[in-house]
Amino acid sequence: MQRTKAQELLQKFQDGNCSEEELALLETWYNQHIITPSKQVTDTEWTEDVYSILKSLDNDNKQQPKVVNWPRIIAAASVVFCLAIGSYFLLNKKVNPQIAQSHLHDIAPGSNKAILTLANGKKIILSGSQNGKLAQQGNAEITKTADGQIVYQAADESAGGAEVVNTTSTPRGGQYHVLLSDGTNVWLNAASSITYPTTFTGNNRTVEITGEVYFEVAHNPAKPFRVKSSNQLVEVLGTHFNINSYADEPASKTTLLEGSVNITVNNHARLLKPGEQAIVAQSNMTIAVTDPDQVIGWKNGDFIFNDEDLQTVMRQVARWYDVDVIYKNTAGYKKFFGTISRTKKLSEILKALEMNQNVHFKIEGRRIEVMP
Repeated sequence: MQRTKAQELLQKFQDGNCSEEELALLETWYNQHIITPSKQVTDTEWTEDVYSILKSLDNDNKQQPKVVNWPRIIAAASVVFCLAIGSYFLLNKKVNPQIAQSHLHDIAPGSNKAILTLANGKKIILSGSQNGKLAQQGNAEITKTADGQIVYQAADESAGGAEVVNTTSTPRGGQYHVLLSDGTNVWLNAASSITYPTTFTGNNRTVEITGEVYFEVAHNPAKPFRVKSSNQLVEVLGTHFNINSYADEPASKTTLLEGSVNITVNNHARLLKPGEQAIVAQSNMTIAVTDPDQVIGWKNGDFIFNDEDLQTVMRQVARWYDVDVIYKNTAGYKKFFGTISRTKKLSEILKALEMNQNVHFKIEGRRIEVMP
């Protein structure tokens, strides 16, 4: 592509005026160059990167900047690229016949569904229960609301008495919102669980989780809020954070969005700041800076991929659509960038992933076969 054309497309991209065809051309141009992904940057720095590219294209005697944040540019382009169903891409690109044939038997996305296990072992399927009062557990009344959550209302948390413990768990293809008796909001991703007292009568508020859970903890300096997961303990007074602790993930990740949390692994404690993530693998903890919006994309209804490998992407897809994934080959795939709504049917997700790079899928029942 001529430099003048590249300059024109980059300027149109910067102005938000690129058509789908122009985005495809821009991505092709990117793929034809050897680009070294740079560090994550802010939106302001990203804007400066684009203008630095434009400036370099204006002057053939100047070298192209060494630090070009193309992953951020292509990530943004991939949002439109992946979701432009029925646009230029679908009209000009052959759709995998295995996906097309399965369209009549498509798989719907996950939804609000969970199982509530009471202290006596009784199980209540929340997706099939009526709205209103579900049960009385100790001092707490449990109700189900019309918008898909269960609410614990305690008459008196200082009344004491024996501790009553409940568990809310989501299957693959499920999510749920729980309001605990202290006012803490809890969102469960697919294949996750939380075990908690119906009222917090002791000197702390302790819960246990599996899978992925997002917390907005009600502030109470007199009663620290503690979350046990895998081989770590997270303690807060009142804050917003996300824990991803699936057994099939290579590491547990605790990400802080607001406030502060103290995370302890093998008697070693670290204090996180907003935007930081504690990564625990094989009992070792490291701290990294991350994008909180990407981490809680699932809670807001999106898959957000930023330099994710194929297996990581497909684990998320498998949980949300309740499917199994097998691989013919796991080598040679590039990383994924882009945002895709979790409200789309499975075939649309797979089409978008196929457009993102050279990967193909075969669907048989609730099994996906991944091929080069």
